[in-house]
Amino acid sequence: MMRVLIIDDYPILRLGIKTALESANIEVQEADSGEQGLQLLRGTHPDLVILKIDLPDVSGIDLITEINQEFPDVKIVVLSQHSDEGLLKMAFNAGANSYLLSDTEPEILLYAIKMSYQGQCWIDPRLSRSILDIKEEDNSLRKGKKFGESLTQIEMKVLKLMAFGFSNEQIADNLHVSSGSIRGYTNSLNLKLGAQNRAHAVFRAICLGYINYKSLFTEIPGGENLEAI
Repeated sequence: MMRVLIIDDYPILRLGIKTALESANIEVQEADSGEQGLQLLRGTHPDLVILKIDLPDVSGIDLITEINQEFPDVKIVVLSQHSDEGLLKMAFNAGANSYLLSDTEPEILLYAIKMSYQGQCWIDPRLSRSILDIKEEDNSLRKGKKFGESLTQIEMKVLKLMAFGFSNEQIADNLHVSSGSIRGYTNSLNLKLGAQNRAHAVFRAICLGYINYKSLFTEIPGGENLEAI
């Protein structure tokens, strides 16, 4: 069972998060300050920490840095009321795995936790465009769309399964092809989407509108049903 520590000074918010996590069979601990959170971390060593970026007793960025240095295997999901691009980048530079706005729906929070636990990242889709500097009039958006439209049907299937967190081997089994073929498809996707790796490819695909992030909370489909996503 995954063990999660919530660090937030608002009891009502902690209760809401705790309820959502426990409904997903996740063991939850709570702390109302950064200091208490560090004490619990040292005593219980949870798998993942959800922390509010603007705690009253400590800088959220400093806390992320300290957790990352002392517990490098613990994943960190940040909740923030701020959509400031600079703060988001500081959080990731300090060691955060995911960054969401505080009013995130429980289903999205659970998905971000799952992705973070697997070593991947998740950024609130409402912030994605600003982080990628994507604007409607921006040439990079039009360029991305042009590249995306050139994706083959099999590449789209691979991309969607990547978004569900499937490994290359799992995608190969699902689509009945070799793992080597999947590596070729992922390389092609990275090139066409201007991405550096798998997570970046999925991130850009969501930001550019090729994947509807809400579809990621539905039942994971089989290869033959991917067109329905």
